[in-house]
Amino acid sequence: MVRFGSTRIRTRRCLCTANLMTTPINAQVATRRIGLEHLEQIKGKLGKQYAANRNFDYGAGHHDSVTNLSPWIRHRLVLEEEAVKVALSAHGYSRAEKFIQEIFWRTYWKGWLEMRPQVWRDFAVARDAELKTWQNDSGYLSAISGETGIECFDNWIRELKKENYLHNHARMWFASIWIFTLRLPWVLGANFFLQHLLDGDPASNTLSWRWVAGIQTRGKTYLARSENISKYTQGRFDPKGQLATTARPIDAPLPPTPSVLKFDTQSIVEKPSLLLVTDDDMGLETANLPSTNLAGIVSINTARTRTPHGVGNEVADIIDNALDAAVNNYAIKHQLSVYRIQPDDGRALLKLANQLSAQQVIGLQIPIGPGRDAITDMMQELLSHKIVYSKIVRPWDRVCWPYAKAGFFRFRSSIPSMLGALSLN
Repeated sequence: MVRFGSTRIRTRRCLCTANLMTTPINAQVATRRIGLEHLEQIKGKLGKQYAANRNFDYGAGHHDSVTNLSPWIRHRLVLEEEAVKVALSAHGYSRAEKFIQEIFWRTYWKGWLEMRPQVWRDFAVARDAELKTWQNDSGYLSAISGETGIECFDNWIRELKKENYLHNHARMWFASIWIFTLRLPWVLGANFFLQHLLDGDPASNTLSWRWVAGIQTRGKTYLARSENISKYTQGRFDPKGQLATTARPIDAPLPPTPSVLKFDTQSIVEKPSLLLVTDDDMGLETANLPSTNLAGIVSINTARTRTPHGVGNEVADIIDNALDAAVNNYAIKHQLSVYRIQPDDGRALLKLANQLSAQQVIGLQIPIGPGRDAITDMMQELLSHKIVYSKIVRPWDRVCWPYAKAGFFRFRSSIPSMLGALSLN
């Protein structure tokens, strides 16, 4: 089963950290510490219980069949290997295998897109064109307003806007209804998800929509069925007679041949440097970062560039708070000044580097997607003035991404090898 950005992980507001999260998270709790506390609390359910219950969507406020970790994993406040290590310690591989596979789905999509960046560029071009074409279309406007008359779909629209989350199974049903029943462009649905999901991941989201549409795996579509929706929502919804009964694959070019994945091998040199941090990876405490010769930390929140219409206000607020907390905690610990730059100011980073006499900018690898797009001009400005941009690639990505050359099932067969290479087996 394909995985959207949620990786079966819930994003909800926690009013009290003493209990398992079953209500939406807010800006005050989007921190690494809270994420790790929650991981510890739920470790007992990451084995057979997770495998048995993960497909059930009990509705807003009741998503306790899944793990509720995605805000932290999406922004790397909690790392993939940390979640896997806890699951293995609590249950062993055979009992935790399904949970571990779900973690690796996100990794697979990221690696797949890294080797095929043109797919993201093509999506962005098609999305922008379709937004102009469909902006006043009554069918499109009814869909994004939750006024289609299909109860389950309209409910998911409301949940998505209010909670910034949908259960992964609901994401699949939603995408199928959007494409095959409502006959709307898949790129607009993918864009709508990125606008409203707190855990929206460019690779997982884009490629999962492609999969539902029959583009990702050539000729293989995903068709939502009323009996399946009824079963896994425990009868809350039963759209019998309202859904498309056939799903013809969307016509699109074949996926490109994967390029050779080359990680930046430029070594970090001992000279005055700036540390660059973005919302794609806030895990400063877990990164192998230099502790000397840092002139300051540069914080760039690219969340509002995820779609042409930005992101929902609550998504923006939570990510703002999480990034500020991560950067400020690290700055206090290492006695560094923090400088915040807007992603649309292409020369701001160069100006700051010159002001602080920095000869190098160090940053954690930013994956393919809007985050990397947002800072591309900044990096070009640095290079044109002979200021080095050195990227740190996390061991998880370095080991796992190269395995994503073909389909997920071949990738899945290599999970034990990847765990071994990461000393997690």
